[in-house]
Amino acid sequence: MTLTEPYHPELLRIARKVVWFDTPQDALRDLKTFLAQLMVYGSPADVSTVLRYVPDEEFRKVLLDAPAGVFTAEAWERWHRRYGIRPLPPLPRRQFPDGTVGPEAGDFFGR
Repeated sequence: MTLTEPYHPELLRIARKVVWFDTPQDALRDLKTFLAQLMVYGSPADVSTVLRYVPDEEFRKVLLDAPAGVFTAEAWERWHRRYGIRPLPPLPRRQFPDGTVGPEAGDFFGR
């Protein structure tokens, strides 16, 4: 799924909040990254607002192919519980060009 421009002002406001490192428009063009950031940094009200524009299934898809380094352990567990995805898989880890994998959760910046 993709969101189309012009974006609703509510979505732009939330994108500005949860994807602070990009413009709101660019954040909304990359739905997977936007939703992952929302799932970690958004409030319940932000999530409810976005669900008016994005089907719930899109959030579930993010969990099944989550970007590495975004989810906290708490958010990862909360969203998997919400969708009944058990057993809880390990947090995604970064894979580097030399084939090595990023640190275990909890070993880097407290995540």
